[in-house]
Amino acid sequence: MKYVIASDFHLKFYEKQSDCERRLRVETFLKSLIGKIDCLILAGDIFDLWIEWDSVIIKNYFSTLKILSQIKDSGCKMVYLSGNHDFWLDNFLENTIGFDIHENFFVATVNGKKIFVSHGDLYTKNDFRYQFFRRIIRSKIVRIFCKILHPNIVLFFGHKLSRSSRDRKMNSKICKNKEAGLIKKAELLSKEYDLIVFGHTHNPVKIDFGNSLYINCGDWINHSSYCYFDKDICEIRYLNTPSLSIDDINNKNKNETC
Repeated sequence: MKYVIASDFHLKFYEKQSDCERRLRVETFLKSLIGKIDCLILAGDIFDLWIEWDSVIIKNYFSTLKILSQIKDSGCKMVYLSGNHDFWLDNFLENTIGFDIHENFFVATVNGKKIFVSHGDLYTKNDFRYQFFRRIIRSKIVRIFCKILHPNIVLFFGHKLSRSSRDRKMNSKICKNKEAGLIKKAELLSKEYDLIVFGHTHNPVKIDFGNSLYINCGDWINHSSYCYFDKDICEIRYLNTPSLSIDDINNKNKNETC
């Protein structure tokens, strides 16, 4: 069984040149999976904003959705987990594309190994402001209100909110706290699971706990990275580049800032 886990594509509904280039890079990667893997798990923040109306979808996502449908039609199991950008999931991805939808986490036994996958935003450390905002923005009242408004209005404000969040600079202490929360959660889960995979921090990480492995699959803004595993292999891979060892990844991370 060949599994691919990816997160944090952050595909935009209003594209600049760099956004368009990233989407094409993501779509090249997705096309390479057609007929080649048994399961694709998308672990959140695939789209920079996801919202469905009764008869409307966001047209700029169409080309990516088409490729995802082709992956499904090739016989691949498809799993989608909500992130902190794409959380208003109704029935389009499930009924039209064929995803198995999970809000917070996904667990399975693969090749005799128990795996746990989540976007990871629930497990950041000292992030009360985000957790409070998360409850409000996911409430039924906010969701109903956005569906009543014209899609162009919702997307306009969604674009402003997303850009503000994306452009906000975080110092190294905040970045370390976010990563520390995920690592701590992974260490706790390592008592029960053989493989734990998160996203959210945009930073590829691979940690061997001895009896369990933690992988953060990174992002497609800076790294174009993903997690790949089958019966004998479990590693971080990069688009069009060789896979890196744990030491390579840790050295790479030391030279990067949020």
